Amino acid sequence: MGNKIFNIVKYASWGLLLVGVLLVVIGAIVGFEANDALAIDLMLYWAYALIGIALCAIVVLGLFLAAKNNPAQLKTIGIVVGGGVVLVLIAWLLAPASAPLAYNGPAVSHSDLVLTDTMLNLTYFSFCAAILAVIFSSVWNSIRSKK
Repeated sequence: MGNKIFNIVKYASWGLLLVGVLLVVIGAIVGFEANDALAIDLMLYWAYALIGIALCAIVVLGLFLAAKNNPAQLKTIGIVVGGGVVLVLIAWLLAPASAPLAYNGPAVSHSDLVLTDTMLNLTYFSFCAAILAVIFSSVWNSIRSKK
């Protein structure tokens, strides 16, 4: 069963990668500034779709494999998913949705500004979490090695 899941994930990943490459090639052929930057919009929407697909795959495959291998781990997965939802909600609530500085293009909708600022906040949170994880792990390893 595990080999089948691995193959499904492998082929799905290759398919998603090929669609992304195809969008980049189409954008390069058509031109990124032609048609009101439609190629860039398509690539951004594709990036949003990939983020959604990745999150859904993590949740669904995680729940499936945890239920199959260790049903007691479902509680831990629920806590982690809940923490992720809370983190996204905090990033969304902190998103200022302010207009970009020195931007002279067409008006951007409020929902686009909120989405962009939320993604930026999540990027900042992830960067800070990575830095804190490196610091914590080095301190923890130095404490453990002295015992």
